[in-house]
Amino acid sequence: MHDFARNLLIALMVGAQVFAVAALWPLSEWAVSAPRRTGFAVALLAIAACVALCTLGFVPPLVRPGSWRWVLGQLLGWSPLPLFMVLPAAACVASGQSLARAGLPARYARATALCVGGVAVVLAPLATLMAGCGLAGACL
Repeated sequence: MHDFARNLLIALMVGAQVFAVAALWPLSEWAVSAPRRTGFAVALLAIAACVALCTLGFVPPLVRPGSWRWVLGQLLGWSPLPLFMVLPAAACVASGQSLARAGLPARYARATALCVGGVAVVLAPLATLMAGCGLAGACL
């Protein structure tokens, strides 16, 4: 890859992470304001897909086509970067919704959702690398 293309890709990824951090504030308010089952379900589905992608690096290498790892890799192989860019928002919505449903006051639920989203912003690049090497079969 040429240096310009690599630098452009890195700049776009950093810009997306900055946008994700800026979007957490209104997203946490949206998540805590009212119970939304669809938003909560979509957030949990995105988190589960991210966890599934990250576990691919720790399971034994692909043995044959048709195995569960091969099928999962084919289904989710095109999506690590966009999926992990959504991870901070999904973590923020899921934590905000679950804490609001548990009866925590909105102010504290929102602050906790922001913190969880911030931690997800820090962990998302590392998780993307782990998922990418797991899909390539290079982690073990």
